[in-house]
Amino acid sequence: MGNEEASDRSLTKSRSLAARLGSEEPAPWPWVFQFSEAKVAAARVACGARLGLPAWVLDADTKVLGTGHAKQRALLLDIAAGHLAAGRVEAAFAMASRALESGVQCRSGRIVDRARAVRRSYRTASPPRVVRDFDEQLHDVYL
Repeated sequence: MGNEEASDRSLTKSRSLAARLGSEEPAPWPWVFQFSEAKVAAARVACGARLGLPAWVLDADTKVLGTGHAKQRALLLDIAAGHLAAGRVEAAFAMASRALESGVQCRSGRIVDRARAVRRSYRTASPPRVVRDFDEQLHDVYL
């Protein structure tokens, strides 16, 4: 609901609970995923992107987001949004480009739509080269 303090409290509590759970046993079946500190870190990045808090998105624990299934790498779009909020256009569109490549490779319309949303969030009369390259990449996507 846009409440930074409540989100921070919830995520901090979730992280401590996840740390206490440990990971000795696998999840009981394929539809249940392990609740872990990495999941909490991913949620913090997503919340930070939606709240417009670059510090949350660009935090050191975002390193865990580069691993996992290709579709999980769409979280790079949240990190890209954080870079945009911090004014780092080059880094933002470099990450958005990598996420878009993963989305196309997985044939994921959701990832492509999120990439388009990141692009729409950046407005300027004369976009830099990295943004124009991203526009060309988006233009070539048909899913």
